[in-house]
Amino acid sequence: MRLRVLVPLLLFGVLAITAILIPVGASIAQSRTQELQLQRAAAMQHIVQRAYSAFDTGDPSELEHYLERFVDTYGEAVMVVDASGNAVVSAGDIALDNEVAAVVAGALRGVPQWRLPTITPWSAGYAVVAEPVTLDGRTPEGAVVLRVDQESAQRDVAGSWATILAVGAALLLAVLLASVAWTRWVLRPVSALDAAANALAENRGFALDEAAGPPELRRLSRSFARMARSVELALDQQHGLVADASHQLRNPLAAIRLRIDALGGRPPDDPEIDEILAIERDLDRLEHTVTRMLTLANAEHRATAASSGHGAAAREASPRDIDEALLHVSAASLIDPHRAPLAAAGVAIVADERVHPVRFRLADLEEIVELLVDNAAKYAAGTTLTVEFQARNAGGSRDARTALVFSDSGAGLATTELPLVGTRFWRAPAHLRQPGTGLGYAIVVQLARANDAEMVVDHSPAGGLRTTIIASAS
Repeated sequence: MRLRVLVPLLLFGVLAITAILIPVGASIAQSRTQELQLQRAAAMQHIVQRAYSAFDTGDPSELEHYLERFVDTYGEAVMVVDASGNAVVSAGDIALDNEVAAVVAGALRGVPQWRLPTITPWSAGYAVVAEPVTLDGRTPEGAVVLRVDQESAQRDVAGSWATILAVGAALLLAVLLASVAWTRWVLRPVSALDAAANALAENRGFALDEAAGPPELRRLSRSFARMARSVELALDQQHGLVADASHQLRNPLAAIRLRIDALGGRPPDDPEIDEILAIERDLDRLEHTVTRMLTLANAEHRATAASSGHGAAAREASPRDIDEALLHVSAASLIDPHRAPLAAAGVAIVADERVHPVRFRLADLEEIVELLVDNAAKYAAGTTLTVEFQARNAGGSRDARTALVFSDSGAGLATTELPLVGTRFWRAPAHLRQPGTGLGYAIVVQLARANDAEMVVDHSPAGGLRTTIIASAS
């Protein structure tokens, strides 16, 4: 955007400076040409007067002496011819060549030959002019031919034009600097707003200089800052509402649980025992949902704080600067505590024993494993679950990544359903009759974000579902 603003300013500046310099340069050349012409016209009149005397007396000696002094003074050749066009007196390097003969012919017809073209640095070094010499005021008795030296005038014009070009270059540089400063001043808030918008979209911190730029952009910066504060406040309130609601639901749930327990001890043939057992199952589901919602709210809060990169919550949420977060674990050690429930679901386990480095908070990694194991036990019962770490070096030690891969051989999901994995409360149509909250993968996504990691879900080579958690290894 800076170029789109800067280029037109520079273009208009160049056009304006050129529009000024070209007439000034032409005026200087014309002025110097007129000055030279006036000087030589005065000298020509003196020569014509002396030529008139020479023709009148028939003695050219005085004229010859004057012409020699003229050549010594101006360095320009001069010639006097009679009415036939023959040279009477000459001084300097001049001869009756075609160019001289042409102007002589014009002068002998009574027409002064003063056609000095506008002098420029690339003009000819001399110009030939002629003036008729008349005795009776009508019939030319001869002519005076002057070879005007234009080199001095050319140097003057060239020097003046060089000065003008230097002034133009200085003006252009000033226009450039002013345009850059102006563009920077105008666009600084725009660049800051662009960076702030990206930071807001990525839940990162940003700073806006609300006192920079034009008044309209300053007002826009202030408006954006107010909007950003409102969005952050709304997100915090949303997370807080979920967490507070989950906490508040625990108390009535506990009270209901106590009342249901107080109804226990009834004989098995009591007609209300089935209703009580159904209520207990619904309470279990509700307590599980509340627990998952509270876990999700905490994970989202930590993930948002880690992405924003500022505040105490960010330091606690993200393992980026915590040395203890660089774990050295194996897939087998993570899956060992869950072998019993997996075996009860008929899930065979293939776990890699090799130790790999991964930058992750241990509690978060264990919770992710627990959630993925719970999913495998419910939706991939009777299949084989493969758990392994894979090293992924993207471009050197700084880009080293470690992937924790869960892959089963179950039924998996349809291709159109894969993008929905991780959406809150979403469950595959085939699993709606099975117990669950639809929050497991949503929690996994947020726990991965809180550790600068990402989750990828796709089809397993064995035909089931493959979940990959990609985190830093350094």
